[in-house]
Amino acid sequence: MTVLSLLAFLGLANAKTIDFYVAPIKVQDYTREKEIEHEIDDQLAFTISSAYSRAFKVIDGGFHSTATKTFDEIRVFNDETIGYYYDCDYKKDPLKCAFENGHYFVETIVSIDDNELIVRVTMYDYKLQVVSSGYSIENIEVYWINQQEITHVKQTASDGSTTEMTSYPLEKLPLKWEIPHKLLYKHIRKATISMWGGVEIRLQKIP
Repeated sequence: MTVLSLLAFLGLANAKTIDFYVAPIKVQDYTREKEIEHEIDDQLAFTISSAYSRAFKVIDGGFHSTATKTFDEIRVFNDETIGYYYDCDYKKDPLKCAFENGHYFVETIVSIDDNELIVRVTMYDYKLQVVSSGYSIENIEVYWINQQEITHVKQTASDGSTTEMTSYPLEKLPLKWEIPHKLLYKHIRKATISMWGGVEIRLQKIP
């Protein structure tokens, strides 16, 4: 039995190559009072995806398999390389392009406000249904430092005796110490790997 015949028997004849488009990272800044550091390489999700794109699982009927056992080619594209294979404006409407060209789409959204940072990586299939999502969250750290003055007085009398006195004035309002959150490589990596680890692609049977 030839390889093609075997694939057809298993319902995998159209599953030898699978393509994923990973869009540049988008940052949504909702801060009002604070300046939160959020500079990042917008291709990080793509480079990390390229390394972990073979981690997904394949489901064919009741059978589970690994990606590399099912597909001969697993191709991951970014906005610079996708144009060599598909004719569509991926920078303008990647979801529409994924739908029209029948492949998978991965988007990475970073949302930042004064108190929290959320990285969400989501994969859509060619029917624009969510396949898997991964998250990474970091909150601002707030510490309250109590302010308590302590006065210690030591007096020596003429006869050589000493008197010590310690006073505790009213406590002042505590100081607020904030350690702001910021966007780092680890946030993109954690969310991206989590997303790929949760991907299960169901193959369509040939009628």
